[in-house]
Amino acid sequence: MRRRQLLALSVLAPFALVACGSPESEAATATGAKGFSYSPEGYDGLTIELDHSVERIAMDFYSAAALAPYGIKPVAVYGFGQDESPGKSFDQTGVEIVGTDMEFDLEALAATNPDVIIAYGNDKGDGWTWWDDKLNDQVAKLVPFVPVKLDGGTPDDMFAQYAAIARALGKDTETGEIARQRKQFEAARQRIRDITADKDWLTVLLANFSAEINYTAKKLGVAKMLTDDGLNLVGPESGADTSWAEVSWEKISDYPADVMLIHDASTDYEDNPIFKSLLPVKHKQLGTWDDKRAYTYDGYTQWLGELADVLESAKDVHKD
Repeated sequence: MRRRQLLALSVLAPFALVACGSPESEAATATGAKGFSYSPEGYDGLTIELDHSVERIAMDFYSAAALAPYGIKPVAVYGFGQDESPGKSFDQTGVEIVGTDMEFDLEALAATNPDVIIAYGNDKGDGWTWWDDKLNDQVAKLVPFVPVKLDGGTPDDMFAQYAAIARALGKDTETGEIARQRKQFEAARQRIRDITADKDWLTVLLANFSAEINYTAKKLGVAKMLTDDGLNLVGPESGADTSWAEVSWEKISDYPADVMLIHDASTDYEDNPIFKSLLPVKHKQLGTWDDKRAYTYDGYTQWLGELADVLESAKDVHKD
């Protein structure tokens, strides 16, 4: 499945990456005026420790968006999503953009003098998930890396990781505005559960269309959330090493659905006669989805509300 592009590198400041021998089910965090310590979820035995507080942070766009609701603003950003949901979910005023997609300006990052980098981590947690070994080594000599595990987690899993990082940075994650946003998100999910409980016949296809080939999903984190909330997702099974399933235009009708959600990255599909022949299209029972949506409660709440409107009005298109 093609992604939306990618990457590049680096920066400064001494640090310590410490391997600790006690894996835990939840990320351990500690912070104070004189130091910083964080054990990220999904990286057993890894702890990032500094002997000074963290004040200046470089982030990928996704982490900048996710941490903005906690009042955490980066000095520098890079990576994917600048002009999409992540980049639109936080105030970029005064933030140095040191790279977009696969590009990265090492000198520009170094000039911002960050204490840490927070971003999607690779398997080891020692660098950005799309950096090669050379870039990892360069970064490791300059600035500590705080990884966020990107491994098919649900939105709840991702929210929990970012909340843990916010706590490690000394932020309140349980009261105030963030608590209000979390409550509204839960209410939006409950609305989906209520609808699916009343419409046990309802089937939904998550599709990403292009001119020549299409992809469907049932195992991505957002798909798992929808399944947990009662949606019956249809489509082919994905392979062992991917969460996406490939399906041709000629085969897409083999997976009938009452509602079809079209990925925000879909292109060149509207005029395809096969697309126009699909029952959800004929009955105008269409919605949107995006597995690259920024992990903010407000963003997900808005989308779930739009989805609930589609599901609430949906009819059984296969009923005689």
